[in-house]
Amino acid sequence: MDYEYDAFFSYKRDRESDDWHKVVKEKLAFWVGTELGLEVKIFFDTEDIRTGARWRQKLANALKKSRCLICVWSPLYFRSKWCLSEFKSFLKREELNKRDLVMPASYCDGESFPPEAQSRQILKFDEFTSTMPMFWKTDSAFYFERDLLKKFAKDLAEMIRQSPPYDEAFPIIEASDQEVCPEQTIGRVANA
Repeated sequence: MDYEYDAFFSYKRDRESDDWHKVVKEKLAFWVGTELGLEVKIFFDTEDIRTGARWRQKLANALKKSRCLICVWSPLYFRSKWCLSEFKSFLKREELNKRDLVMPASYCDGESFPPEAQSRQILKFDEFTSTMPMFWKTDSAFYFERDLLKKFAKDLAEMIRQSPPYDEAFPIIEASDQEVCPEQTIGRVANA
């Protein structure tokens, strides 16, 4: 048995940002494929999990059969048990294989990320994130692709090249409720 995917695209689903994430995944697949000289397959939940599929099992299999993990982090990412489980599964694989296998970018606000995320070099996509479909027709989208996505793709291609051989025993780690970052609340302002 061997890998099925070159990368697993891990992000916090939200109907406002889902389209942006999908286009980022498509552009990365193109540029990574250009770097590697072959067609690249990136797991993306809304495309690779079909109606009627056992989605938990499909996610676990896709994680196991992916060479590395693309993370697009936001504060909500770390409040999702599923997203955190994807990240933790690859942290364990990194530990076992003594190599980097997580390629992180930030959708917004890296200040509130947990320490294990903040300790990594994160490519900041913040300036180029958008909920507007028209974003991809703007000059900003051109600069985003030229200045960030192509760099990210080059680094991702190198990570894919250096991924360990496939192992059926790659661990899948389920995050506990205690590991999920709590929501930050804004306290009441007292009248002075």
